[in-house]
Amino acid sequence: MLDCVECEFSYDEKQYEECPRCIELSQDRPELVAVAAITAQFITQAGSSRLDSKIGELWPENDDVCFKLITEVERKFKRKNKFHSYLLESNNSVSVPSRLQSYICKNIEFKTLVTLFMGELLSAARDAGAYKVAGGNIVFMHYKGHEEDDIGRFLAIMVTKKDGFDFDETNLVPKDSSHINLDALRQAALFDLTLFDEIYPAIPDSETYLKFIKGNSTGAFFKKAFGCDENNADNAESIEQIREAIADFQEKYSFSSHFYNEARKSVDSIIEKAAKNKESIPLTKLFDAVEQHIPDDSHVKGTFGVFVNENEYQINQHIEPTLTSAKKGKSISVEASDKSFSAEIVRKKVGGKGSGKSIEYHDGQIILNLTDEKVKQEFEKLVEANSDG
Repeated sequence: MLDCVECEFSYDEKQYEECPRCIELSQDRPELVAVAAITAQFITQAGSSRLDSKIGELWPENDDVCFKLITEVERKFKRKNKFHSYLLESNNSVSVPSRLQSYICKNIEFKTLVTLFMGELLSAARDAGAYKVAGGNIVFMHYKGHEEDDIGRFLAIMVTKKDGFDFDETNLVPKDSSHINLDALRQAALFDLTLFDEIYPAIPDSETYLKFIKGNSTGAFFKKAFGCDENNADNAESIEQIREAIADFQEKYSFSSHFYNEARKSVDSIIEKAAKNKESIPLTKLFDAVEQHIPDDSHVKGTFGVFVNENEYQINQHIEPTLTSAKKGKSISVEASDKSFSAEIVRKKVGGKGSGKSIEYHDGQIILNLTDEKVKQEFEKLVEANSDG
């Protein structure tokens, strides 16, 4: 017989490869469990711009709402487009990273951490305008897996009664767990405490430990309160900026159009794949995609990332593209100066004058080769009619 070091249960190692009791227990418990949870509330008065807050009591242990909320949040963060960020290094005792470190080291309790964060949210919300948070409740939760080295995750999510949350007015604990729907969530921030503890203050080069979901309200105040680097751009802007950086890099170092087109194709291919799979892309991966098209004997080989940083392009360290932003990279938007014509022109359909491509370009002019006979006739009539007047 063998005694399990985890639960001290004795079992026949010839019959079982693993402790049967531990297997049974693991099947009966959720993968992630709540460590602590508290609701805080924004308090506004009708007709007044004054904004206050209230901190509730700890939720009951093993509350079913916790498990349902964790499940829903994990699903939401996996499927929704997110803003990825990290915390800048700071030794200030009131900074977000210092407070997280104090909590991880158990120098402050969960409710103290919540109170400190709620103070930051209150200040940021006042600056943004109290009307933006009217009627909002913030659920703070620390949850983790069963592994000993898992510190867990810290969640802050802004919800309303419409989201399926109904709280006791005195202690702000949930009344029931019959329904949780986060489809209309307003804001959400999620810290991976384990990863933060492992790599901070270094800038992550793979997955980030701070993620935001922007729901049905402006999220700048939420990011500010949680120490998000305000220089980080959103996903759509990041993608536009990386494309602009490639064009500027080509122009500065007089690389050929072939370099530009191939570098764009490589970057857009990565963006498109990530959009389809709903994955984030580390910025370094896009740097590498551009670098592979810089000639090995070039004196700027290996410097594209430096070029981006030194010229302060607004690009998030991790980009999670949408299908819309991926598709946008395949075309060029054009518009006549008098607004009489606008179009999205597919890049690979463009050629020079006489090339036979669907779209020909020469000296600032675009030639659209028409094939539909009725359309041709219509344009001939318009030319004749307009020439008379």
